[in-house]
Amino acid sequence: MKKMKCIAAAVVAAAMLSGCALLPGNLTQEDTPLPAVSSAASQAGKTACTAVTQRNDYQGLPSDQCRRMYDKLAECVQSISGAKDENGYLIRTANLITAKLTDEETKRTVMAFLNDNPQIFWVSNQYTYSFTLTGTSIQLYSRVSSSERDTMKKKLNSTVSEILSGVSGRQAEMEREERIFTALADRCTYDKEASADSQQKSWQPYTAYGALVEGKAVCDGYARAMQLLCSGAGLQCRLVNGDSKGAAHIWNLICVNGKWYHFDATWMDSSIRNYDYFNVTDAIIKKDHTLSPVNGDASDCNFPLPTAQSTADNYYQKCAVQISALDSGTRKRIAQALVQAAQEKKTVFAMHINEKVIFNQTVDKLFNGSPYFFQSCVQYANTALPEGKRLSYPAMQYSTSAVQGGISIRLAYNG
Repeated sequence: MKKMKCIAAAVVAAAMLSGCALLPGNLTQEDTPLPAVSSAASQAGKTACTAVTQRNDYQGLPSDQCRRMYDKLAECVQSISGAKDENGYLIRTANLITAKLTDEETKRTVMAFLNDNPQIFWVSNQYTYSFTLTGTSIQLYSRVSSSERDTMKKKLNSTVSEILSGVSGRQAEMEREERIFTALADRCTYDKEASADSQQKSWQPYTAYGALVEGKAVCDGYARAMQLLCSGAGLQCRLVNGDSKGAAHIWNLICVNGKWYHFDATWMDSSIRNYDYFNVTDAIIKKDHTLSPVNGDASDCNFPLPTAQSTADNYYQKCAVQISALDSGTRKRIAQALVQAAQEKKTVFAMHINEKVIFNQTVDKLFNGSPYFFQSCVQYANTALPEGKRLSYPAMQYSTSAVQGGISIRLAYNG
């Protein structure tokens, strides 16, 4: 995870005070007053999103016979019997009597089915299969009984409905994407204990249920929860297998406005929530992620993946405050954006440094040396905020992504 950095606060040298203190004023005559914040926020009318079915890995299966078996699994997966063995509760066996699949085709079919259906959280990753002269049978297992599954489904559906109530079909696709990511990150924390358990004794953190209902997940849970929420928000989303930061890892590809982007919710929900992997290209993700091969071993592979080359909906480039110089105009734009963020009670604020500006030098001028430019932006913003909603500069922290020119700041408020 990213190392946490404290924002340095300027201190009056002669003051005999402990801790951090803001300078009494860094504003200039060019810093005209910002509009005062209105106490009433307008609410746009709600239009339900058109939900989508995730079938990308289904389409990537090698044959129609595999797709027919996939459909058989879908027919059987809801039927959990009372019988139980060492693998779990038996699910009704899926039989494809007209085609004998190979071992590899069978494994890929089960993988595609589980990849496309994050709402089916109860299925164990243990399964068995057998062949006749002309057919294939697959036995799936449930981790819980039928009654337990029904109770858990209600909880998951309720949570998903609550999150999607804040999403509207009138919103741009990227806005929907940001809202569901924020809701996921607000509810979930990374489960270090489950990640360290090679036996995977606790299965919930690997599912959307664990991430959204129990609030603990590893990368699998984050990615599957994001995929499930994207379905309800009308966005195509799929899983990507690979490695990152020295361990096996799973993240998402999400289609926004017709273009595919890599999206890694796990590494963005860090000690400082950031936007470092919010809609990035193949080139950016490969800086610290390795993708598993396409059509490799079924235990560690990807189905054919679309290319991700666009930067049109990259968060830092589209939504962050753009910085090309540290002048009074930039100060005003940052302050106005901070006022808007405070009005919406946001806890994360992003800036993007233009590639023509030296990144590290600009970061130092923003946070680490006089005149502490970002501190003056916070002071400026606070002139337009009511006392109870003002920003607390000394309590803020930031992280950086030099490869993208991005800065993510954890906002803090007084009171």
